[in-house]
Amino acid sequence: MADRILVVDDEPDVLNLAAMVLEGQGYIVIKASNGDETLQKADTMMPDFILLDVVMPGKSGLEVCKILKSQAKTKHIPIVMFTALGRDIDRKLGAEVGADGHFTKPFTPESLLAEVKKHLDQGRAEKFSRQLGIEHSKLQGKKVLFEFDPSVPYERLVRDFVLECASHNEEVIVLTKTGSAVEQALAGDNGFQLMHNDATTPMISEITAEHQQRPWALIYDSITDSIMSTDVQSTYRFLQNALTLLSDQTITALFLLNPAAHEQRDAYTLRGLFSNQVVYGKQGLVNARLA
Repeated sequence: MADRILVVDDEPDVLNLAAMVLEGQGYIVIKASNGDETLQKADTMMPDFILLDVVMPGKSGLEVCKILKSQAKTKHIPIVMFTALGRDIDRKLGAEVGADGHFTKPFTPESLLAEVKKHLDQGRAEKFSRQLGIEHSKLQGKKVLFEFDPSVPYERLVRDFVLECASHNEEVIVLTKTGSAVEQALAGDNGFQLMHNDATTPMISEITAEHQQRPWALIYDSITDSIMSTDVQSTYRFLQNALTLLSDQTITALFLLNPAAHEQRDAYTLRGLFSNQVVYGKQGLVNARLA
């Protein structure tokens, strides 16, 4: 899936021009014209980048930036202040509220695209791990249970994990079902191998046998499907075997589970297999347990 860009400006002509330039390069553009709309769309749509006007009716762009950078769910999103004010004091004020850059109007299409690409490229190598408050090196080699609320865009976080690992030259294998939310989120992206998964242990054993020469990462989507197609006991044995196969410290793995789809005791049983567990819900990504 293409990167999502939230463009905020109270002037329709500027907003539409920026959207036209970005959409022409394949980006998905989300528009907003005031501060409250920006906060709502940032929270629900999880953009990859925000171009934020400073002077708007109601909340200013500086106020909005400060709020977004104070929230666990949105603080990792690159925000560039979008303004006709190019003074040093304006740049200083933006930096004080956490802005990642300053982009002045009027603009050329080339300069806008270069600014967006720069921040997307810079953020990709650490986007997932930053949300956990760690460096990528602390994530490598861990086998993580990723619990998610299906009402939030969890697939965007899985995409962040995939692209982060790929940016560190790790080979990435994604096991998912045809047409899944994860597959759709990764459509159009590169740097990973997508395999359609029927939750069979031999598939993981074959993958581990083929990837022994360098660090690599596995995404298993999802434990919930495995339970529904078999049962909790069979899934427990499958995961136990899979974690043994993946025990090498050159392998990073993310296993997806929707706990709301199961009995509480079943989810608790499966958690016991993992030393590392994170949760993604309405408040963002939570480091529940990371050894």
